Amino acid sequence: MLAFWWRPLVFAALLALFALLIGAIFGRVGGWIAVCLGLAGLLLVHLYQHSRLFAWLLKPGRTLPSSEGLWGETFYRLDKLMRSHLDTEHRVSAELDQMQEATRLLPDGVIILDTQNRIQWFNEAAQAMLALRPERDFGQFITYLLRSSRFNEWLLGEENEVSAEAHVGAADVKPASAGGRSHYTQPLTLPAPAAKEKTLSLRMVPLSHEQKMLLAHDITEIDRVEAMRRDFVANVSHELRTPITVIVGFLETFAEMEKPDPAQFKQHVALLREQSERIRRLVDDLLTLARLESDNDVRDAPVDVPALCRRLLEEACSLSHGRHDITLEADCRVWLLGSEHELYSALTNLVSNAVRYTPEGGRIAIRWREREEGGAEFSVTDSGEGIEPQHIPRLTERFYRVDRGRSRATGGTGLGLAIVKHTLQRHQARLRIDSTVGKGSTFTACFPPERVIPPLQAGVETAPQSNAA
Repeated sequence: MLAFWWRPLVFAALLALFALLIGAIFGRVGGWIAVCLGLAGLLLVHLYQHSRLFAWLLKPGRTLPSSEGLWGETFYRLDKLMRSHLDTEHRVSAELDQMQEATRLLPDGVIILDTQNRIQWFNEAAQAMLALRPERDFGQFITYLLRSSRFNEWLLGEENEVSAEAHVGAADVKPASAGGRSHYTQPLTLPAPAAKEKTLSLRMVPLSHEQKMLLAHDITEIDRVEAMRRDFVANVSHELRTPITVIVGFLETFAEMEKPDPAQFKQHVALLREQSERIRRLVDDLLTLARLESDNDVRDAPVDVPALCRRLLEEACSLSHGRHDITLEADCRVWLLGSEHELYSALTNLVSNAVRYTPEGGRIAIRWREREEGGAEFSVTDSGEGIEPQHIPRLTERFYRVDRGRSRATGGTGLGLAIVKHTLQRHQARLRIDSTVGKGSTFTACFPPERVIPPLQAGVETAPQSNAA
């Protein structure tokens, strides 16, 4: 405080001494003239410095004027304040740019709206999901671009909730964690304007009194998984209901019979055993799928795939009862690193499916070979009826059947190819399906090079061979 006042006080004291000196020489009038001239000079200096400051304020990018005394201190303080302000502004601008860049790259759509629901900004995800374009849609009303009565009703409901909340006293407003602004937790689900096959979940988030944020989240995959879950529960219930109904019906019949006919009883027991076996197969397949999905670790060991192929050939011939021409071509120089039990479960599904769905007299070829581009593949080719192209992408879904009646007649549970898919994924392999209606199908399990090992690593020396049955 003293640093500010000492300069004016010294100037006033000197001016008074100078006026007294002039008054002593030229009289009282001369003294007052000296005082007036000193004050006028001081005023001119202040006006000059004020004009310099005003000129700088009009163009703050220029260098701040330098001076001495009070104005020098003022200029110094202003320069320090402006530098601090510019540093803060640059830091905030950098943080804002960083936040905007992060928001721009979010996988969820983000749209900033004003109080009139006009678009102020949106990121790339919103542009893709909602078919927005920056050069066209900034400043547009969101309701003009998302033409949906459900969206308009939802948006109007959000605004009414906000208006009602604005009239509630501050003491009555609950914090968000205690239920305040609960209307913002109510999302809206609707098809994406840019792609009708996708489903979006919209949610509104308040930012300030002048802005709010519309979030768009792609829930297509969640909807698909939920639909699969519902279908799975429905299919399991349906698959179990039929054999259980048969078993319960026979048991009720047996309970009402005083003296059952031995021949009829034996026939009914055979049917009961058949339905019980159907339930057992279904439960076994469900447990296998659950184990494959819950256990991510494969207990790797050398697998003698050629020997496994010969085992599959014997089982295929036993299942066929001589009704098909079944051949095997296996490269005995190629083994796999993986779980023999899981691989057998997957590959036997491919072979048994070929036998079940190939008409009598058809041909089935089992092949195991090393691929020229690396890796190995196990394939099963049949001369059956083939599969129409629209069914192929869904064949590995649980309980998906091209012909439900025919599948049940052959004893399938509808889970075989789902087990194949999960088993191959656990071995970093993939299932390829090629089929032509009227000519047959080929199911190929393609294994990566890192899963293929030579039998010499297991101390075995073999040569290629071919079998036919």
